[in-house]
Amino acid sequence: MREYELTVVYDLALQEAGGPSASEERLKQLVESRGGKILKIDHWGRRRMAYPIRHAIDADYIVSRIEAEPSAVNGIETALRIDEKVYRHLIVRADELPAPPPPREPREPRAAAPAAQPAPAPPAETTAPVAETSETPAAADEPAGESAES
Repeated sequence: MREYELTVVYDLALQEAGGPSASEERLKQLVESRGGKILKIDHWGRRRMAYPIRHAIDADYIVSRIEAEPSAVNGIETALRIDEKVYRHLIVRADELPAPPPPREPREPRAAAPAAQPAPAPPAETTAPVAETSETPAAADEPAGESAES
């Protein structure tokens, strides 16, 4: 017997009519009637689908690990394909699945960085050059056309 991962997306009407565990029971019955064995069931519950299927936008998701003979997998897939309450299903051999990533260690809080001091402002440049005059400062204060000697 081989180990498989089976993901089934059920119509919410099944859960509403038969109770919260109706979809799990239906999946168990399906697998065990075909000679398989349920190892683990992860019931995700009501989730939003990526796109509407049969005018429904939410569905009941179940991800499970099963053990079955390779010849029994075709029977399980056929039964899931025929069932009108199943929107989508996927069976994958567990040994073909990628290894789960190692758990990430929590980050350490960053030490409070010293307050960054603003860079000194560059010296302001004047836009017009200062004209140099040959006159003395006293002569510059007098009105034009009048001289101090008169």
